[in-house]
Amino acid sequence: MSGRPTLVCCRAAAVSMSGSRAVAITFAVFVLQAQACSADGAPVELPEPDGDAFARDVYPLLLRDCGTSTCHGARERFFRVVGPGRMRLSAQQAPLDPATAQEVLESYRRARAMLQPDGADRPLLLRKPLALAAGGATHGGRDAYGRNVYASRSDPSYRAIERWARGASGASP
Repeated sequence: MSGRPTLVCCRAAAVSMSGSRAVAITFAVFVLQAQACSADGAPVELPEPDGDAFARDVYPLLLRDCGTSTCHGARERFFRVVGPGRMRLSAQQAPLDPATAQEVLESYRRARAMLQPDGADRPLLLRKPLALAAGGATHGGRDAYGRNVYASRSDPSYRAIERWARGASGASP
């Protein structure tokens, strides 16, 4: 167990609050404590993929492909990506200034939380942006032609995110 505070899994808390915002906030509190709950309620550590690989290989892709203000750049979204040309953590940060260490870290934490084990063969971070025909999950993020973010698992950007999520680093396949 790491030096992070331990959070007891309590699914009832999410149910007792009403409204989607309350549920999203409750969910974020639980997941961002870097703890996940197994099916029996026991704490489970989230994977800790390489932070340098995230900053180098994954963050730019998530910022480009997911971080728009109408998608995962919006404040109300649990999975949120912040940085240059997108939502900034600080109102004092100019829109196109380079990403701050805090923005990269916040985006890493949110992406890492999407790696929470849920019994599926791939975590949500790898299922949600993938087309249904390629094994993806339902996802509202579609382009003007109705396509999901990544059409197949062979998309180079998808593969970079998958490598990171699986614990590998490096930009080449």
